[in-house]
Amino acid sequence: MAQTIQPTTERPFDEAFERVNKLVLNFREKEGYYLSPLYPESQARIDFIDKFWIAQGWDVYHEKQPDPYKQEVKVERNIIFPNERRKRADYTFLAPNFRDASFFVEAKKPQGNLKTEENYFQTIRYGWNGCTPVAVLTDFEEFHILDCRFKPDPTNVLSRLIKQFHYTEYLDKDKFSEIYFLFSREAVANRAIERFAESHLKPVGKAIQRNLFGGGYQRIDESFLQELDRYREQLAGAFKNANSTLDSAELTEVTQRTLDRLVFMRFLEDKLIETEPIVENLGARTTTWFDFVSESHRLDNIYNGIIFKKHRLIDSPDFQIDEQVFSGIRED
Repeated sequence: MAQTIQPTTERPFDEAFERVNKLVLNFREKEGYYLSPLYPESQARIDFIDKFWIAQGWDVYHEKQPDPYKQEVKVERNIIFPNERRKRADYTFLAPNFRDASFFVEAKKPQGNLKTEENYFQTIRYGWNGCTPVAVLTDFEEFHILDCRFKPDPTNVLSRLIKQFHYTEYLDKDKFSEIYFLFSREAVANRAIERFAESHLKPVGKAIQRNLFGGGYQRIDESFLQELDRYREQLAGAFKNANSTLDSAELTEVTQRTLDRLVFMRFLEDKLIETEPIVENLGARTTTWFDFVSESHRLDNIYNGIIFKKHRLIDSPDFQIDEQVFSGIRED
């Protein structure tokens, strides 16, 4: 049974509305500075974005709950690597079980265009990977709610906008209530996001995925297994065409070992065990396949296990590969 969180005050919405109003007036008073390149994202988060969520009942600073296993908000602070790509969402708001994500928030500094393919793809990817139907992209000046039920595709992410708000609209009670009664702490605990997904988010275009929440859209784990099957079939065909002497057992082995290596490389990236991109950079130095083999040798010197151990076929200079097929799988 879902946990129901009781209001912390008798007027939780009114109190949140009043607190956010003060933030809006502060932002509007010095808007020129806040929208200038001089104002960094880190400060925008402290001055406005953190307080925006605190106003809605979230314990962003863990003042009420110091126990790390019972904290409802996980905040990443400036996790930027030399390639300037943040690896995790800025805010993860957890369900009452403190394990599953209810929604993610990606924060930006309030300048420039928030609605870009890069920003949307990054934010939707967090929601898709975390199995949440929606995610939020905000710089406080704007607040974008994005549909995360479908696998993120850079070519159509801009169409995944559900609704957006300008900060001046936070002063409108009806407008602010649309945010509050979907994303506040009490609303989330009472399954507002799930109900919103079931009643407001409908299949788009020729979507064939099954529901992520209650029956129609495909879950990420199911999608991933289907993709692996497709990659396996493509690789096996390419390997056999280029190496006709491979028997059935050898073909199965080299195909699976190749996929295992690719998946583990992505795992190392995603968990920040390897801080630099691996799979993305395959092909940046020579060919995609040659870089893949070279990278496998490097990782074999770091990690124990059989995956990257030298393979008599895969790591042989005589092994042939359809570069176009393998590069396409690497890109996916």
